[in-house]
Amino acid sequence: MRAWVIPTLIIILIEYVAALSIGAAVGFNYSIPFVTFAVLGLFIGGSCIAAAIVTLLGLYAWQGEPRPARRLLAYRPRFTSFFLGVVFVTAQMGVLMWLKIMLPIATPFWADPLLAALDHRLFGVDPWRLTHDLFGWASPLIDRAYVTWTPAKFATLALVLAFPEGRRKTQAIIAYFLMVSTAALGQYLLSSGGPVFYQMLGLGDRFADLPIEPWVETTRAYLWSDYLRSGGKIGGGISAMPSLHVAVSLWIALVVRSYVPKASLVGWTYFGLIFVGSIHLGWHYALDSIAAVVLALLAWAVACWIASRSWRSLPAAEPMAAQPSLARGVSPQA
Repeated sequence: MRAWVIPTLIIILIEYVAALSIGAAVGFNYSIPFVTFAVLGLFIGGSCIAAAIVTLLGLYAWQGEPRPARRLLAYRPRFTSFFLGVVFVTAQMGVLMWLKIMLPIATPFWADPLLAALDHRLFGVDPWRLTHDLFGWASPLIDRAYVTWTPAKFATLALVLAFPEGRRKTQAIIAYFLMVSTAALGQYLLSSGGPVFYQMLGLGDRFADLPIEPWVETTRAYLWSDYLRSGGKIGGGISAMPSLHVAVSLWIALVVRSYVPKASLVGWTYFGLIFVGSIHLGWHYALDSIAAVVLALLAWAVACWIASRSWRSLPAAEPMAAQPSLARGVSPQA
């Protein structure tokens, strides 16, 4: 567990130090519900562990386990790992929201015209027009699929945190936190709101013809109202470059490939859907999504290097020691 906890903690601390520095520069002009995120992390982590304990005790009773408490204690390292992971995730959610809220205060959106022009030069037309020529018929489906990103992300994180310790888990967790923190800080380099906010930001009517799907409209209204009140709502904050949706969906695909190679096609298909959807729905410029792919791959590679160094003294096969068995009569290994 130490293999990923220490690097992750360092990443989060760096992110908070950066946020504090930016906050000091802008006069701390924001409202962040830190208590909400802290309570959320403790509640989710505690609730999941409590549910797991109840489930295991029920299973042991059904199996006629003579020493359920002793067998349950064998799961303590995994419970601890899961709980710390959940707390870290919510801590990063808090600082990510904090950084997104401060973005237009510290560096008012300026890069939208540049990114739109570069997109047009790269593709010969605004990329969303290309996707609508190809997939316009599927717009309602893409709109609905795009909102599955949040549950898909948290479900994947929960599964990874619940898995036994090993190189794959270490790599997946470090890659996630490194990727999200880099994206959060990287958004300050090319501060932008994205095509769906282009006209609302007073930048012109370049994207006036972009069809706005129902879920996009609902989410855009929520984010815009939060932007006008200088932030504070859960999930608030506007930023386009790089696309965190695309980066995380690629991370999900890499995790699926790592743990369940036979299901890789599912992961890659989902990534492709989010990649196309980010442009098709107008949330991002194509360059936002391309940058996100590069970021996710670099984070995965760096995390692989860190994980390899952390586990270099272990045998080639991923260790399964100290992982309790659910089978009746089988004691956990020491």
